Amino acid sequence: MKETHSFLMPDYFPDFSCKMGACRSACCVGWPISISMQNYFHLLGMDCPQSLRDRIDCGLHIYDHPTQERYACFEPRYNGDCPLRMSDGRCGLHAEMGEEVLPDICRLYPRGIRVEEGLYECSCANSCEAVLEMLYEKQEPITFTRKAMTIQIPPISERSTIFETLGLEQKIRLYFIEVIQNRDIPLPQRILCLGTVLDKMDRILANRDKPGLDRLLAEIPKTQLTQHPDIDHAHLRYGLHIAEQMLELLDERSQSIRQFGESALAYFRNGENELEQYLNENRHFEGLFPNWENFFEHMLVNHMFFSQFPFQDRPESMYSEYVALCALYALLRFLALGWMAERDNPDDLIDVMAAAFRLVDHTEFDRYASHLLHRLNCTEPSQLHDLIRL
Repeated sequence: MKETHSFLMPDYFPDFSCKMGACRSACCVGWPISISMQNYFHLLGMDCPQSLRDRIDCGLHIYDHPTQERYACFEPRYNGDCPLRMSDGRCGLHAEMGEEVLPDICRLYPRGIRVEEGLYECSCANSCEAVLEMLYEKQEPITFTRKAMTIQIPPISERSTIFETLGLEQKIRLYFIEVIQNRDIPLPQRILCLGTVLDKMDRILANRDKPGLDRLLAEIPKTQLTQHPDIDHAHLRYGLHIAEQMLELLDERSQSIRQFGESALAYFRNGENELEQYLNENRHFEGLFPNWENFFEHMLVNHMFFSQFPFQDRPESMYSEYVALCALYALLRFLALGWMAERDNPDDLIDVMAAAFRLVDHTEFDRYASHLLHRLNCTEPSQLHDLIRL
């Protein structure tokens, strides 16, 4: 049943449309597609052509430990395709039966619907290349607006966030986004500023200081441009070491990022002078993409809104969520520079970024990336500064 609500959404959302068969890296390739129990039995009892029925019955598998929300999945075929994907890239179920019969994940992706404290939100995941293409072309900061929308909303699990938000979760999250969008200073310093503001917010919320929270939310985040030394050999080796450890862990969990990560590592280690190699590639990258900070800002902001940063549904501290965001930025930057070392097509940049976010969106990246940086003793602000300014 369709419902009408007022949704808070990023400004690009109404313009999003699926590329369908034109995607270079389709969302139905390489991943098992999980569906709910309700969707499973709907597909099982659906009247459809026999050829489609055979593909559904052969492709659907119930999980060993099913839940209401994650009951079964479409296992990819030998080539990574969803068993319902047609040769022209379109979904056979959509093509033959229409959008209304699609499982919730297929009908909505990359759109995400969130309901918190009676407030409705919608946005799109960065793992979709069409979303990243929109963000790449966008120059102005993302703005957020409320708009009435009529949509069939899937069952939404109740969150078990451990944080006290004093009923202002959405305002707090948008305040953190405002910090990242302050273009008076370079993006790495905005990320450092976010850590400072987040620490102050954490103490206010722990004390249930509602007047203090109101004052903080009314302030314009204070940031200033600080000088830091140029990147040297020791700093570069440290950054590469952290990136390598991250990529080794990620390679174990994702095929989607492996080729990009191994290529980036090989490039930076291909030569006697790593520092010169890095500086040359940095000049190459920023020459190709003079507005790269805007693109990275958009990706971070969109991810923060989509994932409800820092109030994700897991027993992690607010600072751990911040460390994970630093890890994400460092990973994106490292992959972008390494993969684009011998390339100049914006599509290649979008492809590597989409692959990274497929990993992030399909795994508990935020949890284990934060834990990894803790194990590597890279959690202090000075250490994070060294990492994210690469």
